[in-house]
Amino acid sequence: MLLFILSMKRKTKIISTIGPASESKEILGQLIENGVDLFRFNLKHNDFVWHKEKIREVKEIANKLNKKVGIMLDLQGPEIRIETENANDFELKAGESVFIANNFIKNKKTIKINPSLVLKQIVKGDTIFIDDGDCELKVVGKRFGVVEMKSERDYLVKNRKSMNIPGKKLNIPLFAERDKTILKKINELEGDYVALSFVRDKEDIKTLRKILNKISPKLKIIAKIENASAIKNIEEIIKETDGIMVARGDLGIEIPIEELAYWQKKIIDLSRQSSKPVIVATQMLKSMVNNYRPTRAEVTDISNAIFDGTDAVMLSEETASGKYPIRAVKEMADIAVFSENHGNIREVLIEPQNLVEVLVDAAVRIATDSKKLPIKAVVIFTQSGRTARIFSKYRLNIPIIAFTDNQETVDCLSISYGVNTYYKKFDKKNFTVSDNLINELEKLDNIKKGDNIIIIHGNNWMELGATSDISLVTF
Repeated sequence: MLLFILSMKRKTKIISTIGPASESKEILGQLIENGVDLFRFNLKHNDFVWHKEKIREVKEIANKLNKKVGIMLDLQGPEIRIETENANDFELKAGESVFIANNFIKNKKTIKINPSLVLKQIVKGDTIFIDDGDCELKVVGKRFGVVEMKSERDYLVKNRKSMNIPGKKLNIPLFAERDKTILKKINELEGDYVALSFVRDKEDIKTLRKILNKISPKLKIIAKIENASAIKNIEEIIKETDGIMVARGDLGIEIPIEELAYWQKKIIDLSRQSSKPVIVATQMLKSMVNNYRPTRAEVTDISNAIFDGTDAVMLSEETASGKYPIRAVKEMADIAVFSENHGNIREVLIEPQNLVEVLVDAAVRIATDSKKLPIKAVVIFTQSGRTARIFSKYRLNIPIIAFTDNQETVDCLSISYGVNTYYKKFDKKNFTVSDNLINELEKLDNIKKGDNIIIIHGNNWMELGATSDISLVTF
């Protein structure tokens, strides 16, 4: 018997970053109840024990609330971070000098950078950005391994903020030392996805997958697109990875900012064509870090990401350190629901490449062409989740109900547009659409007598890639 109530109201998935503003059990519970589908744990901050404990709490709270919530573990990757003396903030005035060195200089405003080898690659004339471009610095000199920079404007320098040197190809290891330590025991964190920052090409994905296959092979990889190298190699990266994040904060610095909207649309299109979930992230509700209401531009931005066809939208500091984490999730959910039901999602050219894709394409045509026989929902029985992801990329305005006997698949489909996934055991052979199954489907609050349902399945439940049948059922 299926013990759940299905909600069909929102199809776009919401990702929330955990931090000081959202780490309490009370706030976590409210975030889940208000629509968070997946929590992002930024491994650049806090220690391993903290992450392990908070992930355990998230899972416990979700179980109590009878909700399904996924977990994303975000690695630092080949990213540059700054370090201030004693982790203290300091004011920087326009035209004032600030230095980069391997050691803090007495009576001078100094920062260190990680990885430190980047210091050797900085030269006079470079432009350096800190904190997603909020601080712009010009390199005016370099002597004895110490870089001097001039600030273009007033700025409050904070510890552990990101640093970019756009247009410069840097020789940086794929994993920070912190990443290497975490990867050795990443299986203990019981995540579903690992996000890798500053992916440059498919080899970065292959390197990470080789490590994960030895330690925690169930983990799926999200490639964060944040630099010009990733843009250049975007098609091979999408082919190699399990999902994509359009990480607009750093990407908007590393490429000309006027190109950002174009690449957001392009990356979403390519990801959908490959049946890979795609996330749009960074500054979606940035003003709500301090303000109770979002700006009109932010509301429009979220709507446009949904019209572009994204699977998920992500909150970063809005829920990690902002004043109104729950309110931010509510706003995002409300915007998503309205946009899905009142706008047109961008169409992409989809050409089936194999038998399963041909089958799904036929089911889509039935669902969209049957005006006299309206389809209430599509029900997919899947082991890996692949068939559900293929159907999801069409972005139809009907719910997708996915059943699987694999808990990993339940968790990983948490970021796929319009997919509601449930765990259920089935006979391992000779799958049939039985009266018992129909009776169970009738228990769903959105399915009732007279509804037409498309059911997609394979004859052998346990065989991967064996989806072979479409059934049209009238309840």
